[in-house]
Amino acid sequence: MRQECRSPGFSAGGCLGYRVAVKIVQVLLALPFLLALGVAAHALIARAVKAVLWAWAPLATGEPEAAAYERRVYHTADRRMLEVIGAAAGAGFVMWLAMLLDVGLLWLAGVLVLGGAVVLDVLRWERVAVSGHNLWFQRGFRSTVRQVALENIRDVSVEESETQGFTLRYGRRNRLVRLMVRMADKRVVALPKTDAHAGLEAVEAVANHVRLRLQQLRDRERARGASSPRAAPDRAGDDELRRALRKLRRSAAAAGSPGHRS
Repeated sequence: MRQECRSPGFSAGGCLGYRVAVKIVQVLLALPFLLALGVAAHALIARAVKAVLWAWAPLATGEPEAAAYERRVYHTADRRMLEVIGAAAGAGFVMWLAMLLDVGLLWLAGVLVLGGAVVLDVLRWERVAVSGHNLWFQRGFRSTVRQVALENIRDVSVEESETQGFTLRYGRRNRLVRLMVRMADKRVVALPKTDAHAGLEAVEAVANHVRLRLQQLRDRERARGASSPRAAPDRAGDDELRRALRKLRRSAAAAGSPGHRS
């Protein structure tokens, strides 16, 4: 650029205009790059933070988790997830302003906004897990973990639905999936939604484990019912029948004895 400005065809004003034009182009090209950088940095940091938090504070307590799924930020067409993505992109925008205005404090502000996006993501994190005896779910890391005993569940189903939301990955062509739980008292509990394209397999794994455990519990109940509650009445009936038969035999023997013949 300096060599071009030194060429005879460039006046002082033309050289200055050229430099300004190049600077504007650089700044404009830097904006989408820094927006994408903010989103990518959030995705990597949030994934690592969630992995650590899940290992540190699993949903199931006292027993291992057999299957699990979670709501994914960049896949799930949901307004609350778009707000998290907007916060991550906002961090990149603040960094762009820092570059444009050459203000060091704005770089620090961009990092803080990025951290805020990760915190917001964790606070809105929804996850589901199933263990040997319970189904667990949580809507936000700071919220209460809900526990449902499998013996109180009547059946489960996987529900898919179309959505008009927007995602960076699929645009407007999105589908949601969730686990629906019908309790023994016929109440229906709707568990957290996630993206059907990437999360259907995990939701199906949770549903299949619940169905397997429900079948095992029912088979155990039937075996227990067949062995103990009905056996005592049956034995009592058999004993009474035997006593009646013995009494009839004695009566028949007494009637057939010589002292009773006419």
